[in-house]
Amino acid sequence: MQHHERPATSLAHGPAKPDDIERARRDVSTAEAHDPTGAEVERAVGELEIACQSIHDDLNTLRRALARKAHRTPASET
Repeated sequence: MQHHERPATSLAHGPAKPDDIERARRDVSTAEAHDPTGAEVERAVGELEIACQSIHDDLNTLRRALARKAHRTPASET
């Protein structure tokens, strides 16, 4: 593991960073090149799925926050 990479479990403990997503994509490509049917591919795909879910969750949180703000803002202020 390179010094700037975080372990796979770090994805489950906070929002995915662009570096997490890029690393997961690289891992998928590397794993496919070495063993297209092996466990490495499954692990890499799983990490990418976790990163995508984290992004999806973050977007939903932002949407809810914006909806609450829009609901509280009087029409004269918009």
